[in-house]
Amino acid sequence: MKKIVLFLHGYGSNGNDLISLKEYISVAKPVEFISPNAPEPCELNFFGYQWFTLKERSFEELTLGLKSAFNYLDDMIKNIIDRHSVKSDQISIIGFSQGSMLATYYALLKETDFHSIVSLSGSLPESILESLTILENNTKYLIFHGRLDDVVSYQQALQTHQFLESKNIKNKLVLDNDCQHSISSLAIEEINLLYQDWL
Repeated sequence: MKKIVLFLHGYGSNGNDLISLKEYISVAKPVEFISPNAPEPCELNFFGYQWFTLKERSFEELTLGLKSAFNYLDDMIKNIIDRHSVKSDQISIIGFSQGSMLATYYALLKETDFHSIVSLSGSLPESILESLTILENNTKYLIFHGRLDDVVSYQQALQTHQFLESKNIKNKLVLDNDCQHSISSLAIEEINLLYQDWL
């Protein structure tokens, strides 16, 4: 059965940023890698895009932004499912930074299960997690973060991991001691481990 790997880029970036990862990811064929631009031009980077605004980074701003981006991503995934004739459990979403926040938020609130959510240098803050009403969730989560990240604290990865543990949701936390706000070779290794039994 065909597999879909959907990349959600970070704030101020674009779809071309993450698509290069497909050269390093091992997943059984047939597979389609999809890496769209976020819907809004970035307010701080003329050449980039954003899934939602991040001017204040307050609870209220994050809540409104995630809710809006949820609807956009939901329509996108429905189109992917129809166009490629796949089920949701044949889709893995890999998000970086802001894209990671959206991927995690989206999957936790959906009634359908995905193969996996890969959270790279993002995750959700505790305040947002505690506001969610979680349905039964069989999606697997891989949470990766660099301890040297000075853009998004690795504490958010810990909070997301602890939250998923409290809900008995399958997840794996990987912290890279030598990684900043980026994707290291360790992250790629963990993604490939996640995908090795994806048939």
